[in-house]
Amino acid sequence: MKKLAFLFLLFFFISVSAQNFNETHKKIRNSVENRDYQTAINELQNLRQTDRKIFEINNYDYLLARLSEKQGDLANAAANYLSVVNRDSVLMEYALWHLAEISRSTGNLFLERMYLHELLANTPESLIGDAANARIARSYFESKDYDSAIAALRSNVNSGEVKISEKISLPTLSPNETFGNLTKNDARTRENLVLLGKSYLQNRKNAQARTVFSKLVDELPNPAQPDDFALEGVRGLDKLDVGEENFGKTAPYLTDKEHIKRATIYQFNRDFDNARLHYQGLIADFPKNPNVPFAMYQIGRGFVQERNFSKATDWFERIRAEFPDNSYSQDALNQSASAYSRVNKTKEAISRYENYIDKYPTDENLSRAYFNIVDVLRDKGETVNALKWTAKIREAFKGKLPEAIAIFAQARINISQKDWQKALEDLDSLNSFENLGGETVSGGTNKEEIKFLKGYVLEQLSRYDEAIDAYLSIPDGRKSYYGWRANEKLRMLANDAKTSDIVKQKFYPLRIETTQPITTQNAESIKQAAQSALRLLSDAQNNNESVSLKESLLSVLRQTYSILPEYKTIPDPILLEFGRREVLQESRKSSENFHQTIADELLFLGLYDEGTPELETAWQSAVGSEQENKDQKYTLAVYYKRGDMAYRAVAYIEPLWRKIPDDYQIELIPRGQIELLYPAPYSDSLLKFAAPRSVDPLFVLSVMRQESRYRADVKSVSAARGLMQFISTTSNQIAFELDKTNFKQDDLYHPPTAIAFGSQYLSNLFHQFPDQPQAVAASYNGGEDNMARWYARSNSNDADRYVPEILYAQSKDYVYKVMQNYRIYQIIYDENLKSKN
Repeated sequence: MKKLAFLFLLFFFISVSAQNFNETHKKIRNSVENRDYQTAINELQNLRQTDRKIFEINNYDYLLARLSEKQGDLANAAANYLSVVNRDSVLMEYALWHLAEISRSTGNLFLERMYLHELLANTPESLIGDAANARIARSYFESKDYDSAIAALRSNVNSGEVKISEKISLPTLSPNETFGNLTKNDARTRENLVLLGKSYLQNRKNAQARTVFSKLVDELPNPAQPDDFALEGVRGLDKLDVGEENFGKTAPYLTDKEHIKRATIYQFNRDFDNARLHYQGLIADFPKNPNVPFAMYQIGRGFVQERNFSKATDWFERIRAEFPDNSYSQDALNQSASAYSRVNKTKEAISRYENYIDKYPTDENLSRAYFNIVDVLRDKGETVNALKWTAKIREAFKGKLPEAIAIFAQARINISQKDWQKALEDLDSLNSFENLGGETVSGGTNKEEIKFLKGYVLEQLSRYDEAIDAYLSIPDGRKSYYGWRANEKLRMLANDAKTSDIVKQKFYPLRIETTQPITTQNAESIKQAAQSALRLLSDAQNNNESVSLKESLLSVLRQTYSILPEYKTIPDPILLEFGRREVLQESRKSSENFHQTIADELLFLGLYDEGTPELETAWQSAVGSEQENKDQKYTLAVYYKRGDMAYRAVAYIEPLWRKIPDDYQIELIPRGQIELLYPAPYSDSLLKFAAPRSVDPLFVLSVMRQESRYRADVKSVSAARGLMQFISTTSNQIAFELDKTNFKQDDLYHPPTAIAFGSQYLSNLFHQFPDQPQAVAASYNGGEDNMARWYARSNSNDADRYVPEILYAQSKDYVYKVMQNYRIYQIIYDENLKSKN
C-alpha cells in the first residue's frame, strides 16, 4: 500500500508540475503575442531560476535571447544565445546567426565572421547558409580585407549559392573573361558581383573591376528598369574612368552610346546629377549627334523631377530655340508651359499652351493643352475664363471623350462655386457618355463618382429623397471608395433629425422584403434589399434594437450567400496546428526531418518568422490530398502573417478573393481571411515610429499595403524603394529631418527604417493637411504641391469636394485604394494594432 501511495503521489506531483509548466508557457506566449515583452522576459527568468533543466530542454533561453534583443538588451541576448550554442541545441544555427548580428552591430566584424563560419561548419544544410555566406563576404569587405572578400565572393558566385539558371565560371578571371549570361541571374548573384567589383576597385585591380561592372550594366534582368546593381555598375565604371576624386564632378570622355547608356541608368534610378554629367558630356563632345535634343530634354525632365522648374524651363526653351523641327521640341513646348505654371508665370504658361494648340492641331494629345489652360486659370482664380475654355473644349471635341472630361471639369468648377443647380445639370448630362476616362485619363471620372456627386449636390439642394436614392445606387464593398462614402452620407442622414423620417420611409419596405422566404429566384433581390437596409440603419435608434436589426439583416445575407453560386465559393481551409504543444520535461529524440524538428521548436516558442520557412521546407517533400494541400497553404499563409512576412499571406489569399463579388459584406468575411487580406505586420516599428508622430499606424499600414503589399525588398519602375516606396529626393529630405547622417538609399529596404521614414513624411503631410487622410494619400502619391493646388481649386476642406479635383488618374485611384484599406483596417484592428475580434 505504501508503494502504491508513493507512486500515486509521484504521479500527482508530476501531473501538477506539468500543468504548472504549461500554464507558465501559456502566460509567456500570451505576453509575447500581446507585445508585453517585459512580462515574458520576467516569466522566463523566473522559470530559469525555478527549473533550469526545463528552461533549457525547451529552448526558453533562445526565446529569452530573442526578446532581450528586441528590447535592446544585447548583453543579455548574447549570453542566452551562447547558452543555446554551448549545449548544442537544435536551434544553435539561429543562435549563431544572431550572435553574428550582435557582433556586427557592436563593430566586431572578426567575431561576426567566426560565428558565421561556425554556423556553416555545424549546419551546412541550414536555410540561412546562403545569407551567412553573403554576409561573410560583405564582412571582409567592410573590414577592408579585400583579398579575402574577393575569395569569398568568387566562391559564392561559383557555388551558385542561390539557384540560378546558369552558373558563373570564375576560375582565373582574366580581364577579358566572361561571366555567362547575367540576365538570368537573381538579385543575390548581382549583389555579390557589385561587391566583387568594388573589392577589385579597392585593390586597384582595375581591369577585373571593369569586367564585373560592365557585365552588371550590359546584362540586365529587365533593360527597361535598370536595377540598383546596374546603378552601382555605372558608378564603378565612372570611378574607373575619372578617378574616385573626380567622381560626380567630371564626365569621362566616352562614345555617344556609352554616355546615353550610363545616363539612362542614372536617370531611371533618380541620380539626376550624374545623369546630367553624361547628358552634358554628350552635348559637349558630340554637338552634331542626333541624340542631343533627347539629352537636353532628359536634363529638363530631371530638373522637373527635382521640382527645379526654373532650370527646367531653361533647357526646354533651349531645345525649342536650337532644334525647332525636332520631335523633342514639341514635347519641350508642352513641358515648358507646365514648368512656367509651377513658378506662377501664368501668361507665359498660357501662351505656350496656345502656341502648342496652333502648331500641333492634329496631335493625339491636343486636348491636354486645352485642359492645362483651364487648370492654370483655376489656379489663378479666373473661374469665368476657365469656364469659357471648358466651353471651347466641348465645341472642339464634340462627341469625343474630351467633351465628357470638359463637362466634368465644368461640374467641379460649379461645385467649387456652390452653384448646385448648374453642377446638377452638368452631372446629369454626363449620363449620356459611355466613356468618362475612368482611372486611365487625366481629369477623368467614372459612373460611381458621378452618382455620388449627384447625391451630394441633391443633398445641398435639400432634395433628400433623391439624394438617398443616388447614394443607394452605388454598390458598397471592400473595393468601393464611393460605396463607403455613400454609406457615410446615408448614416449621417439617418442620424439627422431633419432627414431621419425620410430614411425610415426607405428602410421599412426594404426590411419587409428581407422577411420573405428566400428562394433561388428571389435570392439576388433579397440580398440587395438586405444590403441597402443595412446601409440605412441609424446609430440614433435604440442600441439594442439597432444591434438586433443588424444581426437579423446579416443573417438574411448569409442565407442568400448560401444560395447564390458566386457567393458560395469563398475559401474554406482549416488552420493546422504545428509546433509541439506540451512543455518537455525530458529530452526527446529529434525527428528524422531536420527542418521539421527546428520548425517544431521555433513554433512552440511562437517564433513564426524563423519557424515558418523551416516548416515550409519540411513540407516540400510531403505528398497529401487536395484538401490537405489547401490546408497547408492556408496554414503557411497564417504563420507567415504572424511572422511579419505578410506579403506571403497576401500573395496566397488575394487570388482566391478575386473570384468573390466585391460587394461581399465586410462583416461576413471570415475573420482569419480578412486578416490575411489586411494583415498588420511590423507592429512594433509602427507603434514606435508612427504613434509618437501623431500618425495613425493603421493609416501607415493602409499606405504600405498599396505601396509594396508589405514586401520590404521591392523597387518600383520609378526607383522607389522598400515598404513605403520612397524616391531618393524625398528620402534624402527625410534623412536630414531624422538626422541620419550616414543614410544610404538601400537603407530603405530595412523595415524599421522604411517605417520611420514613412511615419515622418506622413506626419509632415498631416501638418500640411490636418485631419485630411485623402489629401495626405494624394500627396504621398502625386506630391504635396499638386495636392495643394487641387485642394485650393475645390474651395473646401470637404474630401467629397476636393477628391474629384485630383487630376492625376493614378493619384485619384491611389486615394480610393488607400482609403478603402484604411476603412477596413479601422474595422478589424484597434489603435494598438490588436484585432478587435
